[in-house]
Amino acid sequence: MSTRFLVTGGAGSIGSFVCEHLCRAGHRVIVLDHAKSLKIEHLFETGNLQFVQDSVLNRDVVGRLVDRVDVVIHLAAIADPKRYVVEPLNVLHVNLGGSLLLLDFCSRQGKKFVFASTSEICGKNQAVPWTEDADRVLGSTRINRWCYSTAKAVVEHYCYAYHQQEGLPFVVMRFFNVYGPRCDDLGQGRVIPIFLEKFLAGKPVVVHGDGRQTRAFTFIEDTAEAVVKLATTDGAVGEVYNVGSDVETSILELAETMKRVGGFDSPLEYKPHLEVFGHSYEDIPRRIPDVSRIEAAIGWRAVTDLETGLKKTIDFYRSGGGRSPG
Repeated sequence: MSTRFLVTGGAGSIGSFVCEHLCRAGHRVIVLDHAKSLKIEHLFETGNLQFVQDSVLNRDVVGRLVDRVDVVIHLAAIADPKRYVVEPLNVLHVNLGGSLLLLDFCSRQGKKFVFASTSEICGKNQAVPWTEDADRVLGSTRINRWCYSTAKAVVEHYCYAYHQQEGLPFVVMRFFNVYGPRCDDLGQGRVIPIFLEKFLAGKPVVVHGDGRQTRAFTFIEDTAEAVVKLATTDGAVGEVYNVGSDVETSILELAETMKRVGGFDSPLEYKPHLEVFGHSYEDIPRRIPDVSRIEAAIGWRAVTDLETGLKKTIDFYRSGGGRSPG
């Protein structure tokens, strides 16, 4: 049976893969995104996708689109660590304000709300792997770095509150370092596109700190599959789920693996976080999920190993599939 979806941020990296899954399954999809439709234009021919270029802060547009669908998958957000530091007001305004607007309309109109949260919720908690109920350990509110995590956490609180008091059906997904084709223009956003731009140009690759900080890198196609399964499984409603690989990889290991898999010659250099981001940033030493809840709920695990995912990503950008700034 076909379901009608609104996917905010659907023209972005994760969103484009989510829309592919939904359109292939015969669902009707409306994409709301302030960006251009380049990553989803190949889906127009399916006849199942409509694109609306506008903001999640536009109350009239959001209300009208929510009214037309059954499920809202809210992926739109500012998720670039450098922007946390430089423009915290915009990060809070978009990530919190847009989400609360959607929640209000979903609650009033009885629509399921599927929310993309973040692995940064737990902050500096060193008791990894993190369960979904792990404590949050954050730095001072003076540190802009935590505005992103805090905005996402407030929306999670609102999800539970709307569920408890208004009966809103919701699902929260905490993404862990998603990477792959279409993930940002090279040199921008997160660590893999930043590294890859330097590797492809033969320039030195800068590792922040000593490179021993660890992450769980999750291939984008695995992530999109999890999003769609969580959004379409009734038994998943009312919970928060970690969506990520449970393989722990240091940033230095990532750089060395990319260099080997891609056959690159770039040297690795090291710079302190302070030199790169300034005083309004704190790094998270380890960020690894416990994925037992999502596996029990929908039978999902990340299946793409890092080398395979990196090869697909490198091949995509080498073939001209991504853009480099300038």
